[in-house]
Amino acid sequence: MAIIKCPECGHQVSDKAPVCPNCGVEIADKVTKCPDCGEVYFSADSMCPHCYRPTTKKTEPAPVVEQTPPSPIPPQPKEKPKFSSDPIQVPKKKKNSWVAYLVSFVIALLICGVCFYMYKNAQDNKEMQEYEFAMKSKDVLVLQSYLDTYKDAPAEHRDSISAHLEQIIQIDKDWTNAVVSNSKSILQDYMRKYPNSPHRAEAARKIDSLDWAQASSLNTIEAYKAYMTEHENGDHYDEAESSMKALKVKEITPEERAQIAQVFRRFFISINERDQASLVSTVTEELTLLDKQQATHSDVIEMMNKMYEKEGLTNLIWRLNKDYSISKREIGNDQYEFSVSFTGNKEEQYADPEHNKNSQYRMEAKVAPDGRISELKMNKIIE
Repeated sequence: MAIIKCPECGHQVSDKAPVCPNCGVEIADKVTKCPDCGEVYFSADSMCPHCYRPTTKKTEPAPVVEQTPPSPIPPQPKEKPKFSSDPIQVPKKKKNSWVAYLVSFVIALLICGVCFYMYKNAQDNKEMQEYEFAMKSKDVLVLQSYLDTYKDAPAEHRDSISAHLEQIIQIDKDWTNAVVSNSKSILQDYMRKYPNSPHRAEAARKIDSLDWAQASSLNTIEAYKAYMTEHENGDHYDEAESSMKALKVKEITPEERAQIAQVFRRFFISINERDQASLVSTVTEELTLLDKQQATHSDVIEMMNKMYEKEGLTNLIWRLNKDYSISKREIGNDQYEFSVSFTGNKEEQYADPEHNKNSQYRMEAKVAPDGRISELKMNKIIE
C-alpha cells in the first residue's frame, strides 16, 4: 500500500482506497504509475499526461493452434469473365451498429452520473461536518472560514452561521464595553444577558476584584463580612478574613463596651452598698489591686473596708463619669484582654456635713476575657 496523489483532485490517498475521500473518484485498480516520470494517472488513459509515454497494457499470448495442411484443390478450368448490365451491389452496414453506439453512450452517461453523485455526496458530507463544527465553535475565525470556503452551501446553513457570527461579535463588543466601564452593575448585566458567554468566568473575577477594592477602601468589619458572604470562593477571601480579624483586635464593639461599663458599675455599686459577695464576683481569683500583685478576694474586701474606716464617715458614694477609653489585645484564639481608662467621683458623707467632700480619681484597669476585672489602680486627681 502506498500514498499517492489523486489524479483527479491531487488529494493524498492510499492506492488501495476504493474512492478518493475528497472528490469521490475510483482509485483501487483504476490508476497506474508512469515508470519514466512517476506520474500517477488513470489506467484507462492511453499515455502518461506528463511525459506522454504510451501506457503499456498486458496482453495474453495467443494460443498456438496446430494447422493441418490444406487438401489439394483440383485445378478448375478458367472461365471467361462475364459482363453484366446489372449495377454493382455494395454491401450494406449492419442495422444494429447504431444501437451499440447508443448503448455505449447511455452507459457512459450512467458512469458519469454515478461518479458525479459520489463526488457531490462526498462534498456535501464534508460541508455538513464543517457546518456542525462551526455552529459549536465560538471562534470568529472558524465561522468566517466556513463562509469563505462554502459559498455554495445551503442557504439555511449560511444564514445560521452568519447569525451565529454576528452574535459572537456582539458578545465580544459588549464585553469590551463592560470591561472598560469598570462597573460592577454593568458587568452583572452582561452576565445576565450572556449566561453562556466565554467571558463569564473573567467577568466574575472582575466583579470579585471590584468588591475587594471597595471592602479594602472601607476597611471595616462589616465591609469584609459583606465581601466574604458574596464571594465564598473569592480570590481575596483569606485576605478579607485576616483583615477582619485584625480589625476585631482594634475595634471595640458596642457589646464589648457595654460589658466593660457594666462590670465597673457593679464593682463600685458593691462598694457603695458594702456588698462583699457582689464585689468579689466582679474580679478574677487573682488580680493586681492598687499596688499589690496577686491580690485575692480577701484583699478586695479589705480595700473596701478601709474606705469606711474614716472617723465620722456615714456614707460613701462612687459615681463613674462613663468616659471610657478602651483598647484590646488578643491573648488566645478569639480571646481578648481589655485595657480601660476612666474617671470617677468619690463623695464622702460625714455626720457633720461640714466635713463632706468630693474627690476625683483616674482609674487604670484591665478586664479579662471572661469579663471580670484583673487589674485596678486608682489615682487621685489633685485639683
